[in-house]
Order: sequence, then structure tokens, then C-alpha cells
Amino acid sequence: MLSAEENLIAYLTPYAKKRTALAFSGGADSTLLLMILSKLCQKEGGTVTAFYAKTALNPRLEDKEAYKICSDFNVKLEIVDVEILEKIKNNPINRCYLCKKSIFSLIKEKAQSLDCDIVFDGTNSDDLKEYRPGLKAIAELDIISPLALLHINKKTVRAILKEHNIPTAAKPSSPCLATRFPYGTLLTKDKLDAVGFAESKIKTLGFYNVRVRAHDNVARLELDANEFIKALEKKASIVDIVKKAGFDYVTLDLEGFKSGSMDKKLISQ
Repeated sequence: MLSAEENLIAYLTPYAKKRTALAFSGGADSTLLLMILSKLCQKEGGTVTAFYAKTALNPRLEDKEAYKICSDFNVKLEIVDVEILEKIKNNPINRCYLCKKSIFSLIKEKAQSLDCDIVFDGTNSDDLKEYRPGLKAIAELDIISPLALLHINKKTVRAILKEHNIPTAAKPSSPCLATRFPYGTLLTKDKLDAVGFAESKIKTLGFYNVRVRAHDNVARLELDANEFIKALEKKASIVDIVKKAGFDYVTLDLEGFKSGSMDKKLISQ
């Protein structure tokens, strides 16, 4: 039986003879595809171009990390500026669909202008189990998600990257900053920048998963439960960071880090 990596290589090999495009976020999933496609294209004679969508919703410094990873694999990175905030300013329930539709439409347009035959993205099989309305947009645009198609989950992705000594294997997920706000909240660049600033600074204190969920002037901090004691030890620094970001109050969520915590009510309905 073939391993997950061998299955992925076998699936991607025919495409590696062509011009391909990859929607690249700099996260573990798209990095795995970038690694394999770059090697296969060298061998098979095709090309892969990475496309990074830059929006007001991106976590801080993600574009610089994307450049570094693409440079390491000698893959050209195209930055695609997407003006998305006006379309989702009220943070609607279908925000993810509207966002992905805009982003991937533009990436596909740019890819076709470079004569790319296909556009890949890094959706994995775990994503199919969560509330991800953006997946509908990806399907409508005929974007191919090899990891999801081959039933490869996040744990397997990280394991493969670790075997190849790729640092991204240990990188925490970084979803868009709009996920830090309750649905129906008016989104502004200042608000997005505030949570982005707070999260990036708290991470420099040595925390792994960090979410600053914004509830008006209250910042609800989600950290991994095994880092609660460290959070109390660094309480003064955390409070200082969050208040500098513009919040009046700081709370620590005792349930700990929960990916997609703002979606819980939607999922239960």
C-alpha cells in the first residue's frame, strides 16, 4: 500500500508536465503541495507558480513568510492584492464564501493570464468536517484540492513535512482575522489590525496557538490549556499588549484554544 506522500506524488505527477498554479498561504497544507510540485516540475518539465492573496484579513507578516518559503523551493511567488473588506464589512455568516469567491476568482484569472492549466489549493480532509462555506466557492471555480481528494488530514501533512525537515511542519494554523469577531460585527481595518497586533506580540512571549477574540472593548484570549500557567506568569506583559492594541478589558477563556469557536452556534443549529 502506498503512503500518503506516495499517493500525493502519483496524483500530482501528470500535472507536473504542465503549467500549474498554487494558491499559497504559507501554511502547512499549501507548503506540502509546493514542496512536491516544485520537485516534480523540475523532473517532469512543467512549472508551478504560487499565488498569495494579500487582503486586510491576513495575519501579520504572513506575506513575508510566504516569500521565504517560495524562495527556499525556488518557486516564483505572485502577490495578488484583493480588496475584500467592503464586501464583508458586516461580517456575514457567508463571509468565507464571499471572500474565497473573490480571492480565487482573481487568482484563477491571474493564473490563466500566465497560461496555467490548473489551480490547486491546500484544503485538507479535516477542513471538510468543519463549517467552511468557502469550500463551495472553490468547487464552483473548479479549483483542485489534492489533499482533500486523497483524504489527507492535517496531522499527516505535518508528519510528512517533519520527515523532510520543513519548519512549517510546526507552524500553527493562521485563519483570517475576521474569524476573531462575532458574525454581524462591523469590520474595519483598525479593528483587524488591533487583533493582528495583539496576537503577533503575544506569540513572541512563547505561546503557540493564540487567538484574540474581540467582543467590543473586551479581548477574549484563547490559548492552549497547557499554557495557562505561563499566561498567568506573563500576565502583566499580556495585559500591556492587549491594552496597547486598544482593548479596555482582557479575559482568558478557560475552555482554552478552540479553532472556529465563533462558529459553534452556527454548527449546533
